[in-house]
Amino acid sequence: MHALLLDGAVRDWVFIPLTLAIVLMKLLTQFMHQLFNAPPPNNKELKEIREMQAITRAGRLRGFGRFIPETSFKMRKEYFAGEKGLFSGKAVTRSPQEAMATDPSVMVDMMKKNLTGMVPQLGMGMVVNFFFQGFVIGKVPFPLSPRFKPMLQRGIDLASLDVSYFTSLSYYILLLFGLRGAFSLVFREEMVDETAMMQRQMNPMAANPMGVDMDAAFKAEKAALGQVEHEWELESAEERAVEVLRRQLKAKKL
Repeated sequence: MHALLLDGAVRDWVFIPLTLAIVLMKLLTQFMHQLFNAPPPNNKELKEIREMQAITRAGRLRGFGRFIPETSFKMRKEYFAGEKGLFSGKAVTRSPQEAMATDPSVMVDMMKKNLTGMVPQLGMGMVVNFFFQGFVIGKVPFPLSPRFKPMLQRGIDLASLDVSYFTSLSYYILLLFGLRGAFSLVFREEMVDETAMMQRQMNPMAANPMGVDMDAAFKAEKAALGQVEHEWELESAEERAVEVLRRQLKAKKL
């Protein structure tokens, strides 16, 4: 295959404008993300906060209940998982479906997050397809296998073209995702995550969790507490301490 001589006008009217357009689009996406993705207001009631904290407290009781006396453990277990305990009643916290149906701010927040990543990329894709499609703009300085041809030569179907040449459309796609490392150095933790954007676009419900099903959480925690039996961790603490001291004294004598 013969080497191609690329016109300098391709650099001036395709490569440089395309690079600037992609950088400006990334900046626009970043600033839109910061503008529209402010933390949502906390509309939870006091009872809902208490229920969420009760789940946490019950988990701590299961994990560290062996460090408190048996009477204290049984009192706490009865409070949470007894017949008239907290987990035996109906939860006040709304399920995600109820929150989505009754709180319009949830849907508005989801739409903002989707539009933040969708609109700039759709607009830039249309501009690239209209103005910059069909140009060979460069060549990588090392040989590549034919498997890279579909990735580097999008928009041009030439079997005789060497695989090391890349087109403007492929350059746009590679630069679109390759600039994340450079932008992360500038914006740090506020950097836009393209992977999270794609998840929100494909499955908004999974990518935007509005809460938990508290009734199901109550049932699961009640069943877990019912299976836990108290074992006093400090019952034989004196004997274990004496055994440790004996081993230390033996080690010193040796």
